[in-house]
Amino acid sequence: MAIIRIIESSSFCCGKNVEKKNEDAILSPRYVQNGLLLAVADGVGSYQGSDLASICAIEYLESLTNVSDALQADIIFSDILSSIINLSEYKLEYEKASTTLTFLFVQDNQLHIGHIGDCRAYAKVGNKLKQLTKDHTKHQELIDEKIFTKKQLKNVKGKNIITTAISQVVPMKYDVISIPLCELVNNDRTIMLYIMSDGSHEHWERNPRFSLNTMSSSIKFGNALQRRIERYGPTDDFSFVGVKIKL
Repeated sequence: MAIIRIIESSSFCCGKNVEKKNEDAILSPRYVQNGLLLAVADGVGSYQGSDLASICAIEYLESLTNVSDALQADIIFSDILSSIINLSEYKLEYEKASTTLTFLFVQDNQLHIGHIGDCRAYAKVGNKLKQLTKDHTKHQELIDEKIFTKKQLKNVKGKNIITTAISQVVPMKYDVISIPLCELVNNDRTIMLYIMSDGSHEHWERNPRFSLNTMSSSIKFGNALQRRIERYGPTDDFSFVGVKIKL
């Protein structure tokens, strides 16, 4: 059994502006028995109560105490949906409350990912970030169907239109992914994992590079990304959770 040691961690969760509710919610890295769990949820902004939906998702993950529970993605998404449905029983206007969710669970020699929506999981491989999840968006569908390329859609509006979420009003289609940790290990035997909401990865994707010194530290990376977002101006709520671990 591999023992996971956190070397560094960094996180932020910020609203687009002070006049608007922050509909993102995060789970900073926490141990669940001998595993490590982290997550980002992004409430779907067009629906009332979506800020509460993202909180429901994170609070549910915070409540997990057993490794077996953290590995049951089907149960996790179903139970979170039940919590969101309970919101509408409290207030009818919350019937359409919805959230995206991306969570990572590291145990032994595997990285387990549960993903729905357009937050993104990354791992640092070499001196670059490797995207581990695929966006559930209209743009990604067009790319998958080979109608357009990513480059052709770069400046086309609508890239944030999602096709699924934890919701009562759209079909819930999530991804469950497992990746051997040996594929993600750096030369210094560390593994660096990141999750970003779309308000953060939009700014990373515009210029996906930092100095080697910044890329070698999850703390420096998170600080640099937040400064970049604030300098150019956020277009949405923006969240980030990063961790550097050693087995």
